[in-house]
Amino acid sequence: MSSTSSETGPATATAPVVPRHAASVLLLREQDGAVEVLLTRRHENMSFMGGMWVFPGGTLCPADLASASIATIPEPAQLKCHRLLDLDGVALPATTCLGLAVAAIRETFEETGVLLATTADGEHCGVEELARLHERRRAIVSQPELFATSLQEERLHLDVRRLLYWSHWITPSTVPKRFDTRFFLASLPPEQIASVDAIEATEMTWMTPAALIAAAHDGTMTVSRPTLYNVMELDASVRQHVSLDAIMRAEAQREAPPVLPKVVKGEQRMIVMPWDADYPMFAGSGVSQGMSYPQRLRTLPSRTSER
Repeated sequence: MSSTSSETGPATATAPVVPRHAASVLLLREQDGAVEVLLTRRHENMSFMGGMWVFPGGTLCPADLASASIATIPEPAQLKCHRLLDLDGVALPATTCLGLAVAAIRETFEETGVLLATTADGEHCGVEELARLHERRRAIVSQPELFATSLQEERLHLDVRRLLYWSHWITPSTVPKRFDTRFFLASLPPEQIASVDAIEATEMTWMTPAALIAAAHDGTMTVSRPTLYNVMELDASVRQHVSLDAIMRAEAQREAPPVLPKVVKGEQRMIVMPWDADYPMFAGSGVSQGMSYPQRLRTLPSRTSER
């Protein structure tokens, strides 16, 4: 789903792999009156989504759930953190919800250098603090527990309020590497500049959603379905609300039902979305038949084919 660095093991013949929790961020900016989203291109040699254009993100790791990491989120913000649901509509533990917010911000920092954090008095992270954290960026990639330590040393707090819960995608049950990914929107903090990490990613670009959709369709950029569908939703929001501030206000309380596609194999490999009328007829793990999807999702393609 997202640009994960950890991977699941192979599926057994009797049961699908249990997907790992992950978080990904659609980082947005407004440039010359146009809303743009940041994408990074994964290294060709990566076993998962090698060479594909993705949003910053990765798997939830134990360090994200540690008390030191949770403590970097101010208590008032902890109480207002997104309460996420699992595939069956059951609320996830509060610690898991907070850990996913930590993972989203940590992975965004590791891969882009952008830090969603503030000082104790609510001011944006300063240039000097950010520069010192950038010196540890590579170390944090291999030792994620250093992220909380570094924030504490700089007396910074994670600004989870900048994360707008956007969507929830689960890898199909027939795929050997599976992720249960929460996607968030976040606006680029003032005076910060994104820079590629050169470890997992080799390139980086800001694009309007419309330009990315066109590049995906004409084959000049390779993206996954979750990436494409999330950008299609973003494009619709941009066309409706125009400005970044208006988008963030309008989408603050949006529904994010789980999207668990099914893979149907035949002469052509077909991907079927849960809002497809025939979805329950196809084999594989799926969402509850009682799950409802908003019109914005039901206007997107319900099935696509691959050779």
